[in-house]
Amino acid sequence: MTVYPAIDLLNGACVRLLRGSYDEVTRFSDDPVAVARGFVDAGARALHVVDLDGARDGRPVHAETVRTLVARTGLPVQVGGGIRSLADAAACLESGVRRVLLGTAAARDPEFAAAAVSRWGPDRVAGAVDVRDGRVVVEGWLADAGLSPDALLARLRACGIRLVLYTDTTRDGTLGSPDAEGVRALVAEGFRVIAAGGVRDAGDVRALRAAGAEGCVIGSALYRGTLRLEDALAAADGADGADGADAGPAGGLGAGGDDAADGEAAC
Repeated sequence: MTVYPAIDLLNGACVRLLRGSYDEVTRFSDDPVAVARGFVDAGARALHVVDLDGARDGRPVHAETVRTLVARTGLPVQVGGGIRSLADAAACLESGVRRVLLGTAAARDPEFAAAAVSRWGPDRVAGAVDVRDGRVVVEGWLADAGLSPDALLARLRACGIRLVLYTDTTRDGTLGSPDAEGVRALVAEGFRVIAAGGVRDAGDVRALRAAGAEGCVIGSALYRGTLRLEDALAAADGADGADGADAGPAGGLGAGGDDAADGEAAC
């Protein structure tokens, strides 16, 4: 299973949101590239990047930062947030990004999503299934898409999307455990799944691996220091007993900046 350390970009900084709320922001660094290099030094094999400004505004905002992250890390990078057209997707992929994640666009413009899959293939174009209280949310999780998760999955399947990033947004940033059963259900439906939201420790990583996830996104645990990346990687690889809680304090990146709110960091 692939571990994706998360880098969420807002106003040029590396931040975390609590349950996706733009009103509950914690800023961890004004240098996302330095954060990414730290993940590389800890053994990261891939990165998950979200353009939070783009998700909210409906257009890519941090394209240059994404390009720099790709160039400076040398890792496969998947990117979501604000990708609403073939031109947006093309610019992102041509910058060296390995995979684009379509959330709002897949929910509201399935013809675009189908065209993107046809052009770049189902490994480079994935769907984002973001769920709150049984409903799909879009536009940076600020709006109800008017779809149930089952309806969105049917739409994604018809578009040719086979890989989904699944987030239970009510768990995001809470460090309260991921929705392993939700992952298991998606796998049973024939989808490849990358899970996000709620990971706290290596036990959670092992639970997602056992549920059939092929990847997991980890943010809060790494930033808050409840899980070391080395332990997450070991758990994802199937090593027994890999648990940051057993290995002593993980450290974390710490929160910085005068405008950082008191909210938890989002996973």
